[in-house]
Parts: sequence; C-alpha cells; structure tokens
Amino acid sequence: MRGIKGVTFDFGGTLALGDLDKQGLRENLLGYLRSLGFSGQEAQVRKARNGMLERLMRAQAQNREIRIEDLYQGMLFRIGLHPESDVIDYIHQLYIRSFQVELVPSAKEVLESLSAKYRLAVVSNAISDVARHALKKFDLEEYFHSVIISRDIGIRKPDPEIFRFALTNLGLESNEAVHVGDSLKEDVQGAKSLGMKAIWIADSGEETAVQPDYTIYSLSELTLLL
Repeated sequence: MRGIKGVTFDFGGTLALGDLDKQGLRENLLGYLRSLGFSGQEAQVRKARNGMLERLMRAQAQNREIRIEDLYQGMLFRIGLHPESDVIDYIHQLYIRSFQVELVPSAKEVLESLSAKYRLAVVSNAISDVARHALKKFDLEEYFHSVIISRDIGIRKPDPEIFRFALTNLGLESNEAVHVGDSLKEDVQGAKSLGMKAIWIADSGEETAVQPDYTIYSLSELTLLL
C-alpha cells in the first residue's frame, strides 16, 4: 500500500477474542470485600456496582473513558469502604484474571511479518489493562512501537483524538498509517475522520455511513493486502 509506514490495530475482536467471567468476578470480589471487613448485604454491593456501570455508560456515550480503578474506588466508597491503592490494584488484577483471552488464528504470524516493514501500534477501547496483559502473555509486545488504551487518555474510539495520540507516538502523519479493526463505527469511522485509511475485518451486519477503504474477512488476509 503506497505511502503507508504504520499500521494500528484494534485489540478485542481483531487481534484477540475474549469474554469476562462476570459471575466468577462477582463471587471473588464479594469474598475479597468480606476479607476487608465489609459485612453488608450482597444487594448493597449490587446496587453500588449498578451505579458504577451507569456512570461508565454515561461517559462512554460521549466517547470518554474511565479507568477501572476509578470506577471501583467510587463503588467501594458507596458501600462504606475507603480503600488504599493496593486494594484497588488487587481488584483490577481480579478483573484481569476473570477475563479469558485467546489470540485469533494467525495473529502472531501476521504481526511478525508486518513488524518487519511497518511501525505497529494498538489502539483499543478498554477500562482495564487486559490488552497489555494479553500482549505480554502471548509474547506480542516486541512487535509494537506503541500501545494506546482508551483508559490511558480518557478518550474512546471513534473520537479521532485517540488515533491522533497513537500517530504522534509512532511519529507518523495520518496519511502514512492504516487502521485495522472489526467495528465500522469505532475503527473505520474513527480512523477515517482523521484522514487515515481503514481496513475492516467484517464479522457483523453493522452499518455506518462511512465505508472502509478495504474489507477483509480474517486477519490472515492482511499480509497479502499490505
């Protein structure tokens, strides 16, 4: 692809697939809160958690992000706990351990091939550090010049500012990079609004007014396209 020097990737649904064990997280969290001295009812925790999720949804509706640490700190205050940073960090780790992640087929091979020719970055929407944990777990860190998670800067895709932040880290202009992702709204619309080319990994009936520059149906097609 002429003039392209960098490739940015969405993480979840593009490089990896994952699912949060919500029931397991709830049980482990309640057990941990009991160990901290919480003696209230589970319904009290549920109400505080629902308030936390409502706060998150309001922010995300405006393409803003809140870190999981800040969300849980607010939740614990609601149930009468005043946690130190190590408590919040432990809950973050509980969340990460409750998230089962696996790479999509050929992800490592594609990244190894492209990293020899392009500067690579991850641009992902997430409240937690699951993506960084997975990149380390699967030995993918070496392929990326930069990993930008929405939690880092408080901005979510499709806001073009998160893509601008990634390009600045790569030292590239928007016309020198292409973004790869599975969401037409978050990935394609977001990248193209900044002047980047966009490659959509089609896996849904999602519709937007913005069309990708290229459509592929599996990550393995990317090396042939680029």
